Amino acid sequence: MRPGARCALVLAAAMVVAAPCAAAAQPAFGVIAGLNRANFTGGGAVDVSPRTGAMIGLVGDIPVGPRFSVRPELHFSAKGSQVRTEAGDPADGPSKTFGVSYIQMPVLVQLRSASDGPVRPQLFGGLSAGVLLGCNLGSLDCADVEGIDQSGVDVGVVVGVELAMGRIGVGARYEVGVRAVDASVPGNEIYNGVASLTARYTLRR
Repeated sequence: MRPGARCALVLAAAMVVAAPCAAAAQPAFGVIAGLNRANFTGGGAVDVSPRTGAMIGLVGDIPVGPRFSVRPELHFSAKGSQVRTEAGDPADGPSKTFGVSYIQMPVLVQLRSASDGPVRPQLFGGLSAGVLLGCNLGSLDCADVEGIDQSGVDVGVVVGVELAMGRIGVGARYEVGVRAVDASVPGNEIYNGVASLTARYTLRR
């Protein structure tokens, strides 16, 4: 058999095998919301403590097999930290909220449990890119505070777990920043770190 014909036969067989899975597992999309516990990390994260923020947006589920799927998301996410600093408006006091908010675009790979029970655990992980929406130190915009050189893009690695119950899923995740959000002082870079509790509802399957 010629190599070209052999390849065509293998491709046809693969399509036949994959067809039942593709027919049974349809893409789904829904909404996701959660509570962030955010804090800065890195050499420049001095005198910081966590702050609480929100996340809300959309989530998809694109099956690529009986147990694997691609999970794209698009959501608003509030990050940052509480910081002790004399920078900014003195009227805000020494402890100020250093708030940064992003439009976040995670692309995650999800592994479902083989269980067919009413509660189905699933693990996920991947990369997330964020575009800066806003930055403030206390009552001031970061652009009005000398010494802040905020990056317009945030990149992080996300790992998490979720318990799926029909259309509903509750989960926990952690995102560790791998791109400095403030690199104005070499060696004292600041990164985002965010632990989140989430709830998801599938609108269509």
